[in-house]
Amino acid sequence: MKFLNNYIFNHLLLILLISVILISGCAKATLTVRSPAEINTRKIKNVAVGGFEIGRIMLKYKTERNGVWQTHPVLLNEEQQKSISRSVRARVINLLTATPYFKVIFSDEFEELANDEALQQLVSVRGYKTKNVDAVINGKLWLEIERTDGVDLSKESLEYFRPPRSRNSLGLNLTVDQVVWWPYKSTSGTLGLEIKMTRLLPTEVVATTFETRTYSQRIGGRSGESFQQIADSFTSVLSPSKSSMTDSIESSADVLPSFEQIIADMALSIASGFVRRVAVTEKVVSYPVAEGSFPNAKILIEAGAYDLAIAQLQQATAENPDPNDLYNLGLCFEAIGDFGLAQTTYREAWQAEPENLLFAQGLGRIERLRREHPQLQRQLESR
Repeated sequence: MKFLNNYIFNHLLLILLISVILISGCAKATLTVRSPAEINTRKIKNVAVGGFEIGRIMLKYKTERNGVWQTHPVLLNEEQQKSISRSVRARVINLLTATPYFKVIFSDEFEELANDEALQQLVSVRGYKTKNVDAVINGKLWLEIERTDGVDLSKESLEYFRPPRSRNSLGLNLTVDQVVWWPYKSTSGTLGLEIKMTRLLPTEVVATTFETRTYSQRIGGRSGESFQQIADSFTSVLSPSKSSMTDSIESSADVLPSFEQIIADMALSIASGFVRRVAVTEKVVSYPVAEGSFPNAKILIEAGAYDLAIAQLQQATAENPDPNDLYNLGLCFEAIGDFGLAQTTYREAWQAEPENLLFAQGLGRIERLRREHPQLQRQLESR
């Protein structure tokens, strides 16, 4: 029994060493592979982007002078509100056009839709047909931004010491307590954004999200650096004037972003998460390429010519199903997002050589995707 256990252990160790040698001998290629969406939108290809309704916009400008705060509301006209809506819509379009899955249809018909009610009326019109649009993305936003122009007050003790210049000089040791003005400017805001994808035939909401983002930035005010500047400039018994301290923020290179830029950045953050849920995305990875009987496979895979590599590898494996070629074929299918065929070819390669760790890793990646993305499991089962 002991001899049998030692034999099994040595046999497994040998297989492991061979697998490590095989993997280390395989060249790695940098691939751009597709990751599945969190929501099954497989039958949605052509997408139009509607308008983003304004729920509420509050812009305020607060100032403080001599301890008295004043709030000045910033009123936007209809055209300015439409400009904000178009800015959010543009961020969504940019993200969608960057994905390899959706084709964005630019249609005035959907761009002019002001809200959900207008969309429902459009698709409910008798005889209305959408020949080239599968779904519409629209939304609603709520915005509050406050810009502040204020002053920090603090009592500072400024010490000045001048050593004696001669035996008859007493030198100078002086401490001055002074109220110092520290002007500052700040901006803070919150954006609430609802984004919705509606399939047109049959009419149903495929995905929806509501998220908020906050923003805050402040320049000027009391800081160790600005206090050191005042202390360094204190070269006489006369205290610095108020203007010399308040000019620092005006001459600073730091500037606060515009309202439009703040809104665009917050909307982009929310829209990015939504697009990842509904669209296939791309990522760059480094996977080993097997040394198969088809010598040009590595060159084509590294060049991103996956379709050409698939055509030639399918022909090669049909005549002579080399497990290494099957693995490389699965690698190409994984790169273009056809996870069903990738799973099939990885499994064929692994079944031909069950001890090959490289083949098991390829199959394991697809199995992990099945666990992480339940909708992908349904797509694979439908094949």
